[in-house]
Amino acid sequence: MAGSDRRGSGRAARRAAAWAVSESEPESEPEPRGPGAATPAGSPPTAGPAGRPRRRRRRRTPGEAAVRRQEREALEKRQWREAAAAWRLLRPERCLRLMEVCADPGLLKDPGSDAWVKVLSSLDCKYSFEPQAIPCSITWRRNMPNTLSTPDGPLVKTEEEKEVLVLVEPEDFLKRLFSLTQSFVNAPSASQPDLNQVLPLAGLEGSSTKTYSLAVVGLDAYRRRNQEQGRQQALSPGKQSPSSQPGPELSMTEEEILEALVVLQLWGNIEVLFLDTWQEFGQHVSVLTKAIAKRPYKRQLESQELPFCAAGAWASGVRVEKDGTGLWQVWKRQIQQFNRVSPATAAAIAEAYPSPSLLLQAYKECSTEDEKRLLLSDIPVKSDVSRKDRRVGPDLSRRIYLFMVSTDPDLVLDLST
Repeated sequence: MAGSDRRGSGRAARRAAAWAVSESEPESEPEPRGPGAATPAGSPPTAGPAGRPRRRRRRRTPGEAAVRRQEREALEKRQWREAAAAWRLLRPERCLRLMEVCADPGLLKDPGSDAWVKVLSSLDCKYSFEPQAIPCSITWRRNMPNTLSTPDGPLVKTEEEKEVLVLVEPEDFLKRLFSLTQSFVNAPSASQPDLNQVLPLAGLEGSSTKTYSLAVVGLDAYRRRNQEQGRQQALSPGKQSPSSQPGPELSMTEEEILEALVVLQLWGNIEVLFLDTWQEFGQHVSVLTKAIAKRPYKRQLESQELPFCAAGAWASGVRVEKDGTGLWQVWKRQIQQFNRVSPATAAAIAEAYPSPSLLLQAYKECSTEDEKRLLLSDIPVKSDVSRKDRRVGPDLSRRIYLFMVSTDPDLVLDLST
C-alpha cells in the first residue's frame, strides 16, 4: 500500500507540473485540425523530417488573398502590355527605326564612297562610323527600349546582330584568293584549307557566332584595266620596270576563282558578292539592313499557329447563324479557292447549286461520265467589268467534279500547274 501511495502521489505531482507549465504559456487561437495543424497544448510537438518541430502555417485572410490576386492580375496585365508594345516596335513599318548601322571609317577613303553613304542616309535608321574589329567592315546593332518591369536597367538594351559585311579591294581580294588556292593545292587532300588567308578571324572574340560575307566593288573593271596594261607593256618591252610587272594573282582563270569561292562557301560559310559600283554597294547594305530589321517579326510569325493565313476580311471568315444564314457565302468561298476562279464565277456556280449536297445530287442524276464532267461548263457568268458573255468552261467544271467525287488523295486537279 505504501508503494502504491508513493506512485500515485508521483503521478499527481507530474500532472500538476504539466498543468503549471501549460497555464504559464500565452493563450493562442485554436488552429484548424488537419495534417498540418498544431498539436494541443501540453502535448509534445510533432517532429519534422529533420527532427525539428514543424512550423505553423498561418492561413491567409480573405482580404490578403484578394490583394494577392489583384497584384498577380496587375502583373500579368503589365507584362501583356509590355509584350504588345515590344511587338508593335518589331512590326515592319517600325522595326527599321531600332537598327543602327556601324561602319568602319576605312570605308570612307575611296572617292566613290559618297554614293553608298547617300543611300545609307536615306534609310529610316541610325548609322555611325566607328572602328571595327575587322577593317573596312559593317556591323549592325538593334537598340530595344527598356521595359517597365526592369526600371533599374539601362534605358536602351543594345543587341549585336550576327551579320558582318567586309569590303575588300579587288587587288587585295585577288591576292587573298591566290594565296588560298596555293595553300590547298600544296596541302594534302584531306586537310582543311586555311581560310585566314582570305578573312583573318584568328584571335577575334566571338567570331564563331558571326556570319561573314565579302563585298568586292569593281573586280571586272580592275581585271580589264590590268589586262590592257599588260598588252601595252607587251608591245613595248623596253619600257617595263620591275615594279610594273603584273602579279601572279592576275593570271588566275575564271575556273580557279570559282573553285576558291566554292571553298569559301563550303568550309567557311562565307559568301562573296561582286558589285560594279558604289551605288550597288549602298543598295546591298540597304536591303541587308531591312532584312535584319524584319527578322524578329518574321520569326515571331513563324512560331505562331497557322502563319500562312492571310490577314484582312478573307481571314476573318464568314459568320454562320443558327438558321443557316451565311452557308451560301461559305460555299462560294470554297469554290473560289480553286486556281483561276474569280468571285463572279464562284457566285454563278453557287447560285446554280446553292450547296455541295445539291451538286452531288446533280452528279448522281447524270447518266454518263462526260455529262458529269461538263455539268457546270455552260453556267453563265455575270461580270461587271466586261460586257461579254462568259461561261464557267469545261476545265473548271472538270476540276470541281474530280474534287467532289474522287477518293485519290494524290490526284492532281489542275493540269496546268
